[in-house]
Amino acid sequence: MSVVRVQQALLEAVKAALPEAAVELRAASPGHFALRVTAEAFRGKSRVVQHQLVYAAIAHLMQGDAAPVHAIDRLECLLP
Repeated sequence: MSVVRVQQALLEAVKAALPEAAVELRAASPGHFALRVTAEAFRGKSRVVQHQLVYAAIAHLMQGDAAPVHAIDRLECLLP
């Protein structure tokens, strides 16, 4: 899967789980990405729970030996 397709899949997965979210994405190196997610859904939740919401949304892209996403090198969860 090309980097552009993986980026699109990441964006779609986060937006499906957090429809109102603003998502910024940067490819760091093959299979490695940085995400900044701004969502009202994070309000009142601990940083750990915020991260769990995002990782749950993208877990299917990180599974298996040929997973297109190897790591999220930086994950920022912000409130609007």
